[in-house]
Amino acid sequence: MTGDFKDRANIVHIARPNCSSSSSSPILTTIVAYNLYLGCVEVRKHNLYGTVVWPKGSTPLTIVALKNKVTPLWKGKAKWGIISLGKWFYEFSFTLLEDVKRVRSSPSWNLQPGYLKLLAWSKDFNHNIHENTSTHVWVRMYGLSKEYWRSKILFFIASSKGTPICTDSFASKPMTGRTFGHYVRVLMELGLSQTLTYKVLVERKNFAFFVEMDYESLLTFCSHCNMTGHDLESCFKVTSKKIDTTHHKINIYLGWSQNKNFLK
Repeated sequence: MTGDFKDRANIVHIARPNCSSSSSSPILTTIVAYNLYLGCVEVRKHNLYGTVVWPKGSTPLTIVALKNKVTPLWKGKAKWGIISLGKWFYEFSFTLLEDVKRVRSSPSWNLQPGYLKLLAWSKDFNHNIHENTSTHVWVRMYGLSKEYWRSKILFFIASSKGTPICTDSFASKPMTGRTFGHYVRVLMELGLSQTLTYKVLVERKNFAFFVEMDYESLLTFCSHCNMTGHDLESCFKVTSKKIDTTHHKINIYLGWSQNKNFLK
């Protein structure tokens, strides 16, 4: 008996009555043998998922171009592969566990433009229903005196809004090499489900002041779907519900009008 036949033998198809619909056609249920499933999990347990956050106005890369972009960043790693899952989600496979640990040690990778955010592999992952509630965004800080332009201080201030990743090139330069000082930027992983604020109070001994903040090219976010890419006003799920409700009200009114005319 071949391995392929054995795998098929571990899958059972059952036709069940459809109780959730007015349709009389049965629902086909597939039962996969658990030992077969565990074997597939064992093969993929060291994989990683990833999603790319593209800045507004940028052109997303093809799967080949993306791999060419990532390869120099992961220089020295053994053979690895990438599969496109759709909606800018990917699955990465590695031949060595050590490479997985090294790649995972960085929360994100700068693709210039865009950022690759890596996620731990998990069972039953479905990118279509994955709630992507965070994004990487450059946050500008205004009104911050230059003696505060140290990475540790900037990270401390930025941590009140999200997870700081790095500062821009101007902030990392020595004072003699700086030519721009209007504001300082920090790249952050920002949760879009939270209420955005544009001011933070900074305190030190015997002194306190406000720092104003602004967000560059912030992605649109839908609080209904808990996903980036569109806002609540343009959400298809919300608008379709409104249309269905309106049609329902119209049908009720028409039915009431017809009954009223009939009684006359």
